[in-house]
Amino acid sequence: MRSYCKVFVLLSLALLAACSRPRQIAINGAPLHDPSKTAILQEGSLFFRSLDGKHIDLADTPNPYDNVVYVVTAGKHVIGAMNIQGGHIVMPEDLKCYKIEAELQPGVEYMIAEDKDNQLAYVKRKDNDQRIATARPFQTQAAYSGGCNWK
Repeated sequence: MRSYCKVFVLLSLALLAACSRPRQIAINGAPLHDPSKTAILQEGSLFFRSLDGKHIDLADTPNPYDNVVYVVTAGKHVIGAMNIQGGHIVMPEDLKCYKIEAELQPGVEYMIAEDKDNQLAYVKRKDNDQRIATARPFQTQAAYSGGCNWK
């Protein structure tokens, strides 16, 4: 009976964590909780690493598997992203760096992702899955060789 209770408590906590609202991180002074001036950007299969040529400090980015979204001012931006490394540790994928020019509308949620087969990054609206911008890699490096040059 005790083990069932423990399992139930653990499953309940996991369900609550999965249903919780994501933590919001403001980028470049974007006002939190003002959807009339901001857009929400969520990582999909790409890591968000710069906005308009300004590198995002890794101290400001949480665990990549945490439930977070980024709040950015609405308008035209250049979103810097890099692919999430996959494959076997002995034969990993190359690091691909993308600069995606996108016009973000206020109050809209977006996701950045990668079409690995076509080596194409994209920004899509989460409400209708419409791709609003795409980009090819501007830099490719050997895996684990460092980061991208966002300037």
